[in-house]
Amino acid sequence: MPPLSPLSSHPSLPARLYERDVVQGMVPLNLVRVLGEYLSSKGLDPHGVLPRDLDLGSANPLGRFSAEAYCQLLIKAAERLHDPLLGLHLGQTIQPAHLGALGYVLLACENLGGALQRIQRYHRLVHDINPVQHRIEGGNLELQWGIAHGKPGALFDESGIAGLVQFGRDVCAQQLPLVQVDFVNPPPSDLRPYLDYFGCPVRFNQPMTRLAIPLDSLMAPLRQADPTLLKLMEEQVDAAMAQLPDAGDLGEVTRRVVAHLAPLGTPELEQVAQALRLSPRVFYRRLAEQGLNFRDLRETALQQVAELHLRDPRLTLAEVGALLGYSEQSAFSRAFKRWSGVPPLQWRQGLKDV
Repeated sequence: MPPLSPLSSHPSLPARLYERDVVQGMVPLNLVRVLGEYLSSKGLDPHGVLPRDLDLGSANPLGRFSAEAYCQLLIKAAERLHDPLLGLHLGQTIQPAHLGALGYVLLACENLGGALQRIQRYHRLVHDINPVQHRIEGGNLELQWGIAHGKPGALFDESGIAGLVQFGRDVCAQQLPLVQVDFVNPPPSDLRPYLDYFGCPVRFNQPMTRLAIPLDSLMAPLRQADPTLLKLMEEQVDAAMAQLPDAGDLGEVTRRVVAHLAPLGTPELEQVAQALRLSPRVFYRRLAEQGLNFRDLRETALQQVAELHLRDPRLTLAEVGALLGYSEQSAFSRAFKRWSGVPPLQWRQGLKDV
């Protein structure tokens, strides 16, 4: 399946930033908070980029956010900042504290190797798009993730690798030697910012996004090692992992894809199957095996998206309908009444009475 670009290209940014796939999965809500803080530091109103109804000040520290929506926010932020290197810059601002209990686990490890091991073990708390794997190759430890579940794009991958490197430098208080950094995405026109930051060869258009570190550097001690705190915080992280939905939850993934495709028109089974890289027949069979019905999932997803937009008083009913792919407000109103039992205007007015 060719890459899908959910946003049209912007004249101030290179096309490489838009060469990505629609992805499923979740990221910590705290990553959205980090992006908001970065935008503020650059003199921009975060809610000019972030969802209007998202209250980052009171957000649940264990909250989750759609990985696809986050990738689109990164592109939107890069456009507003006119910064094609946003991934590289944003990654350097991510701190262990932004990862909640997992961040404290990483800080409390004895050495860098222990922290990197736990990043792999608990990677689903950071994102569950493509699994993080490690291997030993030629005297180096390689952390890598592939594209089995799609390419989230240059901004996502570059912020992730830069964040890992910045973490290692911060907690070890030394300039860790790197052997190689690889990205699956197309190359930038100028490699110098990448070479300057990573201090090692950087390659693009590779089969895996990868970070290679010499094995002997894994013994570098961490500044805040604390075995007692490590045990305590790992219990919390294990509990958080147990609460995560199954990465193979086809119903949830289907609803996310429907919500993403909705502005282009009511998605059909074939379109959603294509986004999931499945044949329509296989997609239908897998839904049936889990006792799921595509039309029901689609209706639920569209209703959720509609209600989200209806909470924004700045949007007219026609604009809300357009965001769900309806060219006529009347058609949207009929559909919404079918989903919720009341017309959208009545539903919106009911918000004022709560």
